[in-house]
Formats: sequence, structure tokens, C-alpha cells
Amino acid sequence: MKKFVFLFLMLCCSYGAYAIDLDGKYQSQSGELLFRFKGDSLYIDIAQSHRNVSSFKLVKKKDSKKAVTYNAFESYLVDGNVTYREVLIKVTRLKNRKFLLEYFGKDKDRDYTSSERYHIKKIE
Repeated sequence: MKKFVFLFLMLCCSYGAYAIDLDGKYQSQSGELLFRFKGDSLYIDIAQSHRNVSSFKLVKKKDSKKAVTYNAFESYLVDGNVTYREVLIKVTRLKNRKFLLEYFGKDKDRDYTSSERYHIKKIE
């Protein structure tokens, strides 16, 4: 019985090892945006000039072998006051080193809710 419990625990622990690890740089399919995952943060830059467009604090909501979902928080200034917003970001593995990043939430520059999809590829 002890061997069965030990084997079951090892199997459960190894399942987590197959979760998506996103640390690194990714470029959008169009080549315009650069997505940098670092720890619990996501930075979105313009690829050519490396100017920061957005930065998010990521809180993992759901994680699996195929996809990971985050509650993402961004702070920005409106009339000199710090404002926060929450969006949902989902990253799905498509192929080796290729992912689909989906963004759902109210955009900070617009008065309506948007959803955007980016095909991203890991770069060195």
C-alpha cells in the first residue's frame, strides 16, 4: 500500500512539471509587439523601439498542460491620478514555442470592452 501511495504522489507531482513555463521573450506574428514574461509580470513593448506599451502584474487563475489563465492588473495615470484595471489574459500552447495570447477586458484608452488575440512565438 505504501508503494502505491508513493507512486501516486510521484505521478501527481510530475503532472505539474508539464505546466506551461512562459518566462522569456515572445514576438507577435506581425512582428510589431514584443511580450516579455518575467516571473509574475508581463511587459508589452513595441518591437522596433522597445518602448513600453503596458505592464501587468499576473495572478495565476488556472493552469494546465495546454493553457494558463491569469487575472492581470495594470496601473496607469489618468489626470495625474493612479488608476488600476483588471483584465483576463489566457495563453494557450499551439505548437512547440508557439502560443495564442488572448486578452479580455476594458481597454484603458477606450470606453468599451475589447478582446484581442495574438499569435506569439518565443525568441531567444
